[in-house]
Amino acid sequence: MQPWPGEVLDERSGEIAVGFAALLTRQAAWRHRRVETITVLSHERVRRHVSVDFTVPEAHRAEIELSDGQCVVPLAYLGKRLLVNFDLFMEDEAAVPLLRSDEAQSIARELLYVMLDIDTEDAIEEDIGPLIEWILAAGPGEEDAVDAAVEELEGVLGPLPGFVALASQLTRGFLLCAVVSDVSRRRVLKFEYDQPLGRPSRTAHFYDTPGCTQAASYHVEVKVPEELRARTTELLDDLSGAVLARGPRDTDRPAIHYVAEPDVSASPGLSVIYAPERSRFLIPAALVAWVIALGLTLPWLFADLPSLSGAPSPAITILLSSSAIFSGLVLRSGEHPLVRVMLAPYRLFLLAATVAAVVAGGTLAFHGSATVVNWTWGLGALVAVLSAGILTFEAARAPATAEDI
Repeated sequence: MQPWPGEVLDERSGEIAVGFAALLTRQAAWRHRRVETITVLSHERVRRHVSVDFTVPEAHRAEIELSDGQCVVPLAYLGKRLLVNFDLFMEDEAAVPLLRSDEAQSIARELLYVMLDIDTEDAIEEDIGPLIEWILAAGPGEEDAVDAAVEELEGVLGPLPGFVALASQLTRGFLLCAVVSDVSRRRVLKFEYDQPLGRPSRTAHFYDTPGCTQAASYHVEVKVPEELRARTTELLDDLSGAVLARGPRDTDRPAIHYVAEPDVSASPGLSVIYAPERSRFLIPAALVAWVIALGLTLPWLFADLPSLSGAPSPAITILLSSSAIFSGLVLRSGEHPLVRVMLAPYRLFLLAATVAAVVAGGTLAFHGSATVVNWTWGLGALVAVLSAGILTFEAARAPATAEDI
């Protein structure tokens, strides 16, 4: 579909803004349900699949009509960032047109004026045009300055609850406006996009979930990568830290259902703590580390190691077996990026035990003196035992796989 002609949107943007004001101040009244699925792509990025189930009230259908029965529907607020791999479609998977950024801004501009008129009783003498343009064009890092300017305006004009709330939303995000051909019945729109994480971490992720206050009912679930499980899943108020809802523990598909209380202000977010499954890597790694530890400790305690110095068979056996064991557990192709990051510290412990075995075997292969052989094997045994103990402890407290439950 071609972009909407500018003169058509200019003519209708004021009335559409009036319809938006009614819809956005009572979002739960017409958005019945919002469902999100968060697919973890890495420790820095996720893909979000969102569906919005809604019915536009009959009283406001004419206001948001663009032309020829096509209506502009404000689906959601999205953060001000480049939309990557964005798709928008109907319940039957048919593609849906989307207003461009400048087109959505023209409606948002009128919407700010409408909200200001609603909040004030007297005529406004101040020139607020520059402030509104700043709100729409604000970039990352300008939020506090814009909030201060809005607060200053409120100090002059008196309380502006609707304008302040909308200005905060439009400073940090933008309206996702879909063009729908038939709003006379209940519809479901779906969209998906890739999103970078604002707080990347190896084990703990925090996903913003503003949609949980933008519909009467909210459902979110997380697709955890294979070999990992979600230890805890909590819907939090990022401002107060209060827990709004909790999901099941130690699962590969945590889900939370939440119904927001009316007139309650919150900045919600989903906190998920990840951990590797017990038997996929940790138990085999711990067993290998104990084999290496015993292979170093028992000869160091009971064998005459200096007498073996220069004998090729023991040294070669240790070198080759350690390399094979290490490569079998570490060099795995097709591994999920988050799994690779999560397992990196444990692989370092396994690497330490393997290196200890390789160095110990090397002292025999290269005719080390009795003192060097004894000290190397003793230190190697200590490193291997510590590594095996740490891996055993981590395996014991790790969540079980689905097959083990």
